[in-house]
Amino acid sequence: MLPPGQIDLDVETNLIDALLWGGDTDAALRRAESLASRARAIGAAVGELCGLIMAGHVRLFVAPEGIADPLEELIRRALPVFQAADDRVALHVAYFTLAWVKQLRGRVGEGLDAVERAVEYRPERVGELLAWRGGARLDGPTPVADLLAWLDEPEQRQLEDPWLDSYRAQALAMLGRVGEARAIMAESRAVSAERRGRLELAALIGQQSAEIELLAGDPVAAADLATEGCRQLESLGEHYFQTPMLARLARILCTLDRLDDADELVERVRRMGASDDGEVGCRWRQAKAVVLARRGRHAEAEELARAAVAIAETTDILNNRADAYADLAEVLLLGDKAGEAAAALEQALDRYERKGNLVMAGRTRNRLAALAAQR
Repeated sequence: MLPPGQIDLDVETNLIDALLWGGDTDAALRRAESLASRARAIGAAVGELCGLIMAGHVRLFVAPEGIADPLEELIRRALPVFQAADDRVALHVAYFTLAWVKQLRGRVGEGLDAVERAVEYRPERVGELLAWRGGARLDGPTPVADLLAWLDEPEQRQLEDPWLDSYRAQALAMLGRVGEARAIMAESRAVSAERRGRLELAALIGQQSAEIELLAGDPVAAADLATEGCRQLESLGEHYFQTPMLARLARILCTLDRLDDADELVERVRRMGASDDGEVGCRWRQAKAVVLARRGRHAEAEELARAAVAIAETTDILNNRADAYADLAEVLLLGDKAGEAAAALEQALDRYERKGNLVMAGRTRNRLAALAAQR
């Protein structure tokens, strides 16, 4: 309905977002590239840069290798242009996309800072962005009790959002309240399916639902859910959520002693994941290390497990850092290094306790007690 030669960035960016989260990633990318080319044709620098940033945002989900650095540089160059034009839509797009780049690298706190800047420019979208704030609190160093307290604040409590509910469910599962967690997740998935958020639903199934089953002590159910989430994401051509999910699935398969399947998944993850994805780089190394250790290749396994810990420690994702130490302990124990394994478990316990993950802290204490008894 606009006159020729005009572009409405609000409408354009909302459409790209809707296409992306509706699961039509090809259409989302075409629309973002079209926005950039149409804006270039009429000399609209803000629109062109915004289109290029949104195209980069979509590529983070479908072809993330080598995207993060040039996308962050593009955002750095675009921000002064957007600020000079005082274009709040473009500024929102830039900071929100930057948050996804930071998340890819495991820098959850920096990602949350970027989201907060995005909200400053589009306060009317605060409800939508509350989910991102909640995700940062779930993944980052915020203790579980503080996350639940934040979710209980009126602004969040009154909002029906599958993401926020899924974070509540996972937090409750970390406290051992599995029945409540499963009930909340079932409702979250139902709401997501009703609003046809195909990308969102696949992520909820393969991430939060699978994690809850792991915390419940049911790795078979966790593997089934992660497999289903990955299948749905693959059908959408999506990689951002799928690759860490596949890497997590590989580690779950190790728990089930399905080492050949785990090894196959690790190789798949290495081919499709972004090399600068901190979470993925850590997780596939953990899974591969356990596979190698169980096959008696202890030196290679330990090298990979220590590399996973080093990568995890560059992030602020406490549960992942704890998991990396716990897997290092398993590798060391299989290599007859019980003393070093105990030290690694102490590091894991410290991080689980800081997060307030009572279930995993309890399991780690049990492992330490069993190890002490054996020694």
